Amino acid sequence: MNIAIYCGSSFGNDPIFESHAKNMIQALYKKDATIVYGGSKAGIMGTISKEAISLNMKVLGVITHKLIDKEILNPNITKIYTVSNIRERKAKMEELSDAFIGFPGGFGTIEELSEVFTSIQIGIHKKPCALYNLNGYYDKLVEFFQSCVDQGFIKQSHLDAIIVSDDIEYIYNSFVNYKAPKNKWEIS
Repeated sequence: MNIAIYCGSSFGNDPIFESHAKNMIQALYKKDATIVYGGSKAGIMGTISKEAISLNMKVLGVITHKLIDKEILNPNITKIYTVSNIRERKAKMEELSDAFIGFPGGFGTIEELSEVFTSIQIGIHKKPCALYNLNGYYDKLVEFFQSCVDQGFIKQSHLDAIIVSDDIEYIYNSFVNYKAPKNKWEIS
């Protein structure tokens, strides 16, 4: 399974982010997963790629021409896809991936996740997506999404389709058993 991991080019303020990133990759190694990520060796992206490389995992990186120097491209990954802009980066990662994990990160991570959630909602794809909810990192986001449901802007089935956990075994098993919701225009 090709699993995209959206995460930060920073480390965050707590070393737990880096240790859990390593643990996540070690667990995915045991599942023979291929990692798809942003191509960088900076921050948590770097932790993920370095850990995967140390385990001889297949790692696919997607990075823009402009970010190669800023995010510091990891030249040791299995395959590098260089694209023109962030929109192409997100599209290529979505194309290459069978499932998505949103590890704690910032605006870029949230943007990438939002696009995947929207693609599920409108039926562009039926691939599973999880929020790796380490230390409740995504609690407020899920709370906001529930408010969107309560206000009639998101269907409950689309919110329920997002896997929320800090247990990578649970996330992976949920990917394997995933059943996509109907898109927003299908009759319920």
